[in-house]
Amino acid sequence: MKLRLSYILLLISFALQASADNYGYTKNQQLVFGIDMDYPPMEYVDEEGVPHGLDVEFTKRLMNRLNVPFTYSPNTWENIAEDVLKGRVDLAMMVYSPYRKDLTNYSRGVFRLYYQLVYRKKDKAPYGLRDLNGKEIAFMASRPINDTLQKVGATPILIKDLSKAMHELSDGKYDALICFRYQSHYLIDKYGLDNLTSTDLALMPREYCYVSHDKRLIDAINVELDKMEKEGVIDDVYGNIKSSFDGLHIPMWVWLLIAGVIIMLLVTLIVLQRISKKRLLQEMARRKKSEELKDIFLSNLSHSLRTPLNAIIGFSDLLLKDSKDDMPIEERQNLLELVNKNGIQLLHLINELLSLSDIEGKTQLFDRQVTDIDAEMSHYANETRMQMSGRVTLDVVEPVGGMRALIDSKLLRLVTIHLLENARQHTMEGSITLSYYVKEDGLYVEVRDTGNGLPEDLKENLFALLSDKNTYIREDTPGLGLSICKAVLDKAGGKIGARDNDIDGKGSIFWFWAPVKIVN
Repeated sequence: MKLRLSYILLLISFALQASADNYGYTKNQQLVFGIDMDYPPMEYVDEEGVPHGLDVEFTKRLMNRLNVPFTYSPNTWENIAEDVLKGRVDLAMMVYSPYRKDLTNYSRGVFRLYYQLVYRKKDKAPYGLRDLNGKEIAFMASRPINDTLQKVGATPILIKDLSKAMHELSDGKYDALICFRYQSHYLIDKYGLDNLTSTDLALMPREYCYVSHDKRLIDAINVELDKMEKEGVIDDVYGNIKSSFDGLHIPMWVWLLIAGVIIMLLVTLIVLQRISKKRLLQEMARRKKSEELKDIFLSNLSHSLRTPLNAIIGFSDLLLKDSKDDMPIEERQNLLELVNKNGIQLLHLINELLSLSDIEGKTQLFDRQVTDIDAEMSHYANETRMQMSGRVTLDVVEPVGGMRALIDSKLLRLVTIHLLENARQHTMEGSITLSYYVKEDGLYVEVRDTGNGLPEDLKENLFALLSDKNTYIREDTPGLGLSICKAVLDKAGGKIGARDNDIDGKGSIFWFWAPVKIVN
């Protein structure tokens, strides 16, 4: 009996010991937590070699809850990342990367990190990623950022020391620097870099996670993180960073502005509908198809106006009803972006309607001046190339000796850009060729592409005003582009047309001719 009791007590002792040494870690074989020696305020080591930082504090609380004894392994970030992937340390914290997900195990996100662009106050504030074209941009190692910078035409500069790079940016070494919000605010304040400022970037936020080769440990951490979030422990440790840098507070005046813009759009659209209806009725009478074109116009214009307008009203209603800020930040941001996108689409259509109205109403429309045709055409081509995919090339065929002509440069730009944009939208791969030369006492311009080509049922009515089958302009960018081009050239005494691209065997050729006086 005593022997059996001894065995039972021994088994209980082992069970208690196994519970105390959770997940295989004991006081003699502690979990090794790798930290960056210089990553304030998250992780760093002071002059006496003692670890500090928010990650250190939070991990203490987490390991105590899991009853896991642990120790620190400070190192440089490059070595820490390598140690994690090869299992030389048991645990670390890093940003989630889809490129590493098959090499190690990530926990759920502790919180999200948002990107900012840091630049000198004296420089022009960027409005978006496209403003980085031709700029030298510094950043810590990140494949998504590197790919994005290359796409927008910036020069990526990889850095390893963010604090040093901040000072170098302040001294003028780079044009700008990309880092997370908390890093930009912390380092600018810490070093008193008063000539620097920052702005948010429209880049996908990143999840800040625990990472380990031990999946069982990560599973346990995920369970505990859910509990710590509900108990407010995450906010208690990371609250200053989250409230200062992760939150998106939208002031009341923004909501009022959105409501005011919507009301103005409604009034403007009502007025424009009446104007465009009147203009169209005149056009229909001239073409002896009044009833048919009236129905066509109302159907197409109503669809083009209502689709983005309904989206703006619907999304703004959701935002206005969220008075308690219960909506997640990312969802609110997505709704604001959708309101903005549909507003821009409405503005695009309204501007084209106003352009058409202006063209038809004016008698003295053109201001002819001596224009460098070569320079203008080169500029239009470069502007279009910035929006093209890498699978399409755009070539310019210039006449020998160059060309200068007496022409309205606005007319030349409006029609040429429209035809280039039309070719770009319908050419997924291949080439676009812009050519021009003197023909019959005028300027002949031709845009040839190897794209989708002209559907047979559109050829005869391609330039008709809001034709029922005039769908050659894509539905996701509704507009009156080809109709406006024809209206402009009719006023100028020119011509416009389109035909199949028999030269390349596929695609289409759009051309126009305008009467001009050649100077040279």
